[in-house]
Amino acid sequence: MKFLGFLVGVVIILMGFSMLIFLALFVGYWLTLIGLEQWKPEWAYKLIGHKESKE
Repeated sequence: MKFLGFLVGVVIILMGFSMLIFLALFVGYWLTLIGLEQWKPEWAYKLIGHKESKE
């Protein structure tokens, strides 16, 4: 029973660290795109695959 509790604790800790890594990568990507859009908008649109609508 102690081993099962240890496994549950390890799973919870690993899920927490994986969420922190995901959020760090996502926020970094988001801030990079914001800065790139301010500096060179055509590069940012090319990076995210934005297509201008011809209307």
